[in-house]
Order: sequence, then structure tokens, then C-alpha cells
Amino acid sequence: MRTKHFVRGGLVGAWITAAVAIAWAPRGEHSAAALAAPRDTIRDSLLVSDSIYQGWKWWHVYCFRCHGEDAMRPILPNAPDLRWAVSPNGANFPRDSFFNTAWNGRPTKGMPAWNVLLDSAAIQEVYLYVKARSDGWLKPGRPHRLSDLQQKTKSP
Repeated sequence: MRTKHFVRGGLVGAWITAAVAIAWAPRGEHSAAALAAPRDTIRDSLLVSDSIYQGWKWWHVYCFRCHGEDAMRPILPNAPDLRWAVSPNGANFPRDSFFNTAWNGRPTKGMPAWNVLLDSAAIQEVYLYVKARSDGWLKPGRPHRLSDLQQKTKSP
């Protein structure tokens, strides 16, 4: 019981420290590395960059019907688990191959070409989302963005 309270207290302390750091950070452009790796500083398994968040949204509009919600447990038998497909321990599908497959589809396997509905930036965002899920640091569920947290701290 004592350990559970100690861990919760540590998480709350880390959250407060991160909120103070964000509030006191200079305004302006943030480096891409800072937005891409909030998991290293805040330890929030659902905190993501704007690009990964947008990829999650695209995923849940177009991809989940075949590849599963949260990129888990594909629904169609011929739809691969993309977390495994982009993993170095799995098929190690490179980003360019992922992009080309999503862009052009694989009609013989039932994969539609998404170039009609998604632009190249959207497909890249889907890749970032799948890669974050594959790497294991982004847990299942609705992610939230650092920019959303910053807006909440500004609101009265």
C-alpha cells in the first residue's frame, strides 16, 4: 500500500514539474525533438506530438476497420498487424514501403489506395502513429497533445 502511494506521489510530482517547466518555457518555436519525445521528460504514455495525434485521428477514420482499433488485433484476416510490420523485431517495414503501400494500395490483398482520400502528409502522420504504437511507448487509447496541455494552462 505504501509503495502505491509513493508511486502516485512521484507521478503527481513529475506532472507538476513538467507543468511548471512548460509554463516557464520561452514562447516561440519549439524544436522538433522536444515535441517528438515528450515521453522522455513527462512519462505520460498518451502524450504525443501534434503529428502523431493527427495520425491517430486519421487511423481511427480510415485504418481501424481492417487493422484494428489502436493498431491492435487486425479485424480482417489478411490485414497485417502494422505494429509488427514496422517493428525491427517484426517485418521491419521501412517508412517508404509503408508510404507506398498506403498510397498505392495492394488491391490483390484487399488494401485500397488511400491517395484519393489522404495526402502524403496524412499518410506520414499515420506512419508516425503506427511507429509510436510499435515502439511501445504510446499506449492504447486516445492520445493527447502537448499543445492541448499548454492551452489548458493558459485558460482561466
